[in-house]
Formats: sequence, C-alpha cells, structure tokens
Amino acid sequence: MNPDRYAKQRNIRPDSKWKILQSLLSLALILCGLTGIAIHVFNRHFKLLDAVNWIKSSAINAVLILLGAILLYLFHRYVTTISDARHQSASNLPVYFMMLMGLFFIVRLITTGHW
Repeated sequence: MNPDRYAKQRNIRPDSKWKILQSLLSLALILCGLTGIAIHVFNRHFKLLDAVNWIKSSAINAVLILLGAILLYLFHRYVTTISDARHQSASNLPVYFMMLMGLFFIVRLITTGHW
C-alpha cells in the first residue's frame, strides 16, 4: 500500500459552522418549495382539466406558457453550450429557483395560513 495515497487530502478542512448552517437553510427552502408544489399539484381539487381550461381561458395565459417553454429551451441550450467554468454557476439556477419557491410558500403560509 502506498503511504502517500491520501497525501493530497491532507489540506482538506471541514466546513465551518456557518457553511453548514447555510447548507441546511438551502435544503429547508428546497424542501418547502417541493412540498408546496406537491400540495398544489396533488390537491384533490386540482384536476388536469382545470389547468387546460386555465390555459384556454385567456390568450395571455397561452402566450405565457409558450414563453415559459421557449425560456426553458433557451436555458437548456445555454447550459449545454457553455464552458465548464460557467457551467457550474449556471447549473445552480434551478436550485436558486426552487429556494425562491420555498421562500414564496413559507411567506404564503405565514401570511394566509395555508400553502
């Protein structure tokens, strides 16, 4: 066995308490976002036909859905064509979006009393 096998890991230090707290807060926000989305999607009052009727109820709703699909496609193209250095920061955008959704559902829970 090579005694220098783990020599490169000698300088690795554990994360600080502040970094651990930030990670736990990020995880909590993401879980709140996923929970809020799941509650709305799997609600017994929500039906797929309601979503289709909402899209068909107004032309602006259909345009917003189309715009969202185009933005998702452009984001996918951006992430797949950028260099590795910028790829890491761009791939964090969905995480930040889910954290924002979690914050939205927490504020909504505090202000209205329901998700």
